[in-house]
Amino acid sequence: MPTANIVPTYYRVTWTGTSVSAGPDYNALTGNQAGGLDDTLPEKYNRIIRLAGTDSSVSVTAGQSIYINNVKVTFTVSPSLLADVVTAINLLTTEHGVIAYEYATNYLGLQNAWNKIGEPIWVAAGDTGTALTDMGLTPGVWSYWPNQFGGTFTSPDNNADTIKINGITISLASGDSAATVVGKINAQTGLTSVAARLAGAGIQLASTVGQPFMLTDGTGYTAANLGASFVAGAQGGTPTTLAQSLNKERANQRWEAVVFELGWLISPIFLGEIVKTGTTDGTAPVETLAFTVGYDRAAYLSTEDELNAGVMLTGADCIKRLIARALVQSYTSNQEIFDPTITTVGNTCARLNPSQIMQLTAEAIDAPADIATVEANITVTQIANV
Repeated sequence: MPTANIVPTYYRVTWTGTSVSAGPDYNALTGNQAGGLDDTLPEKYNRIIRLAGTDSSVSVTAGQSIYINNVKVTFTVSPSLLADVVTAINLLTTEHGVIAYEYATNYLGLQNAWNKIGEPIWVAAGDTGTALTDMGLTPGVWSYWPNQFGGTFTSPDNNADTIKINGITISLASGDSAATVVGKINAQTGLTSVAARLAGAGIQLASTVGQPFMLTDGTGYTAANLGASFVAGAQGGTPTTLAQSLNKERANQRWEAVVFELGWLISPIFLGEIVKTGTTDGTAPVETLAFTVGYDRAAYLSTEDELNAGVMLTGADCIKRLIARALVQSYTSNQEIFDPTITTVGNTCARLNPSQIMQLTAEAIDAPADIATVEANITVTQIANV
């Protein structure tokens, strides 16, 4: 019988939902086959804490540092440009629980790691230097959701301009900067339950109570002026429709099946370090989903190849087959569904039935006979020297 190994064996796994080598585009499936594969439930997507810097030309001196959630991040490249900063921050994601990315071209974005959704993001200056301000970040904590980013901001033209948030009028003045408008919005947070902060070339708004909020055109000033991406009406984060939410639920049903299969022969001692690419706001399938899985008795990773009688698949090949088996099966279960549908009444809005129990089916993304085709979208590599 295989014995536990003091040094476990780890594998890096990547699922690609889009077509690979002219194979099927599984992300394009519709109906009960839609959704792809995802570990994150739709309600969790709605709770992601995000923020962004305001410097479009990030350049940090090597040796300088910042703190994220009380974890020190030191930059070693000189100068550390945006890509270098993103890399340095993400090397410590498992410690501080934050993912860095490029926001709106050339700005630094930060968001919860996938296993830390909803947890506040706290940033502070490092021991020396001006790295934090060089990224356009202000020290403090951001803990609000749902988040709405407005994009490019336009200053008011008149001293009588206004904008409304949850029915409360915010008075603006000609030439007000984005920072000034942020201050005026935050002065009314006690009445609106909405907070603002600078983000990229514009403004970010978020609820302080975890509820959707109403943004209404004012006098001489519109929601689009406040931010080019804002549209007057209810602001509730993502996903935005019940259909999107149901597809994410299906993606999560498949993920739970994958996790079950990965523990079918021997329970993993580690499953994490999840990284996603593509659409990562819950409105569509992610392009890739990568994770690390580790076993202390990897010799148990052995399964018969149903495509070739008498052949045994081991190690990485076994893991790939286990995942593919999960994806060529259908699953029906009662799920607690997040319904993002928002009802508006005058200057206010609310989700009347945000949580409901529904029977949901996640159909197989391909036929069992095509399991080899599904495997073409899966890569599994043993991590060396670990």
